Amino acid sequence: MKNINVLIVDDSELDRYILRRQLTALGVKNIEEKDDGSSALAYLKDYDRNYLLFPDKFPPIIIFLDINMPKVNGFDFLEEFAKIRKQFDFRSCVVAMYSSSERSEDKERALKYEFVSRYLVKGEMTESFLNETIQALVKPRSN
Repeated sequence: MKNINVLIVDDSELDRYILRRQLTALGVKNIEEKDDGSSALAYLKDYDRNYLLFPDKFPPIIIFLDINMPKVNGFDFLEEFAKIRKQFDFRSCVVAMYSSSERSEDKERALKYEFVSRYLVKGEMTESFLNETIQALVKPRSN
């Protein structure tokens, strides 16, 4: 279960650090980080190269995605990801929104995408809750 590929997309270095530490404490080793939506999309679109260079981290199974980022925000990322997920091998990839926004409009908007499985509020995530979330997200893949 812990041998999953995770991509963290967040412009906050501190938030990426905290999430990485929590994931690492749970035994997750295959973690890639991007500091904005545009670099994450470029990373995902360069499928062939990244699959060869980072076979232990690519493609991601779970993407933890922030909403409020410069350049390409989380919702812009979701729009583009919806287009490319079938072109590349991302159909089994799920997105967990990882945001400081507690606004119900943001949660509803994010969860309209079939591949967005969770909406997590930063600062409310304990390691136990994160572990339960990861287990729920990867459970269908263990069959």
